[in-house]
Amino acid sequence: LRAGVCGRGVTHKTYVAAERLQRPLCGGSRPHFFRGVCTVVAKLFHIVEPDLAVFGRKDYQQWRVISRMVRDLDFAVEVVGLPICREPDGLAMSSRNARLSEESRQSALCISRGLKWAEAAVAEGTAGEPAAVAAHVRGLIEAAGGKVDYVELLDAHHLGPITDLSSQPVLLAVAALFPARDRGTVRLIDNTVLGDTSNL
Repeated sequence: LRAGVCGRGVTHKTYVAAERLQRPLCGGSRPHFFRGVCTVVAKLFHIVEPDLAVFGRKDYQQWRVISRMVRDLDFAVEVVGLPICREPDGLAMSSRNARLSEESRQSALCISRGLKWAEAAVAEGTAGEPAAVAAHVRGLIEAAGGKVDYVELLDAHHLGPITDLSSQPVLLAVAALFPARDRGTVRLIDNTVLGDTSNL
């Protein structure tokens, strides 16, 4: 099955891409990543013909990209996004967390704290403009020693730009790098949806 889906030894000439949805966020630094994701998942759905596919919302963009692909290509599968699972201290669960040093593990909590701050600020009406929210969260991450890949506020349905926080729901998405336990860095992603999430 793996060889059939991934095309081991085969040079691909045909790809599947959700053009607009794959451009922001992770697509900025990894422009061809979601083309690969869509192609592999489309082949998997074609071979397996599932009734249900479940994706975690920590990879929010991936969930939206796959959902759009399923809609546009008329796959007979229901795509469900599950809420983010978190550690007791708030860090989004990920296999990558094991690569963080103890110090980096504590520093990385600035991400979830920044998201919680934004949720509270929006609920209280004190958040200000989207750019101010992004700048505040970015500042928290940089103050903790993280290197920001992106902090963006986008329309939660279409991942398009917004001009204010009244166009809810709004996705606040973060990607940042922290020192690894051994060497190099660990890239962490997290997000929250600000406003009414009942119709996601």
